[in-house]
Amino acid sequence: MKFELYKIFKKKIVLIFIGIGLLWLSISILLPVLQYRTFTEQMEPLTGIEAIHYDRDMQNLYAGQYTADEFAPLYAEYKKIYNNPDYRRSNNGDGHSFSLSDRNTTPLTDEAYYKYLNRYGVIAKIGNRANALPLYIEDAKISGSVAEFYEGSIVQSSAEDNLVPPADLENPIVQKVLGMYDNLNTSFYGEYPDGWESFFNTVPIFFQYIVGLIILIGVSPIFAEERHSGSDKVLLTTQYGKSKLIRDKIAACFLFATFVFVLFFACSLFVCIAAYGTSGLKASIQLVAHCTLSPYNLSIGGALILWGLLGWGAALVTATGALLISAASPNAFVAFIPSLVGYIVPVVSFAELSPTIHRFMQLLPINIIGAIDRLFSMSDFYNIFGLLVEKKIVCVIVWVILIVLCVVFSSYLFRSKKASN
Repeated sequence: MKFELYKIFKKKIVLIFIGIGLLWLSISILLPVLQYRTFTEQMEPLTGIEAIHYDRDMQNLYAGQYTADEFAPLYAEYKKIYNNPDYRRSNNGDGHSFSLSDRNTTPLTDEAYYKYLNRYGVIAKIGNRANALPLYIEDAKISGSVAEFYEGSIVQSSAEDNLVPPADLENPIVQKVLGMYDNLNTSFYGEYPDGWESFFNTVPIFFQYIVGLIILIGVSPIFAEERHSGSDKVLLTTQYGKSKLIRDKIAACFLFATFVFVLFFACSLFVCIAAYGTSGLKASIQLVAHCTLSPYNLSIGGALILWGLLGWGAALVTATGALLISAASPNAFVAFIPSLVGYIVPVVSFAELSPTIHRFMQLLPINIIGAIDRLFSMSDFYNIFGLLVEKKIVCVIVWVILIVLCVVFSSYLFRSKKASN
């Protein structure tokens, strides 16, 4: 097995892509850090990490989980400042506009925002979520429509509108979705979350393509390379050619995919923590912009752990799919092209063509490894022979089946294929 791993890592293209990928990932995370700007309460401008740490420390003055009685006066103070007419910017009555300082998108002047309101950032997020979410739930329980919950999570374009179940309180999926909110604790834990929100907006998309590409480049030659070089005609006739050799190649496939995913996952966490600190990991997932209507009692840190586990599973499925194609291909290039096409195609929306095909495609690796917003912003149920099963559970089941099938058929194809002439 060590020799099989050595053959993967000795390829310069693998090392080059890993190096470029790590550099690109680090820059992708650090660029928003360098562009971050704020003002102190004395209106002194700050940029970069200094600005981040200032906002983090200022807003974390009110970090924590509050009872309703504890939270009410803090939220009232925030609203008093927000609604003070003396603090409003004069913008032809328009009110809302982007400030040049980037952090202020309220109707307030920069001076009022940074002097009085900035420190209440965590309180604002908790209060706005805790007040708005019950209203969405109440409306849905009256109308039977979950369209607003699906929008921006399960449904991300108008072409996917047919994925929303009809507005009907008797519909089992509507009942299941609304039932998720019965156990939701809307006393959210508040903590400065901007670093991890930036992580969610940057890292998963990067993983979709770069990490998947590196895995395909490394795994595609595992079987096909032997056939291309002609060494298969020797290896398949040796004592361990159809047993230990194949097991070593399969093990190398799993280890390489695991190494690549863990390396990039660890790198992204390290860079993000170095820039933002660990603040926000304990915060409720609802404080992240894409997850404001999430039905899960889940922290941002918990979401990261779950995404890491699901991402690792997606990496293994990607690798075993490439392994299967490698076992059936005459050379590494022929193996790589269909592996790449098969990996990328599911990202296309098939909702208009067939909702069933689309729903299956959403379970495949590329749609999971880069889909934090879809995974945790809304519960998504699949109807499996009348049984409603949550998407993440369906993913695991489907992936286990795909991995087993790919491994078995890869082994069979390489064992049974006649040695090259």
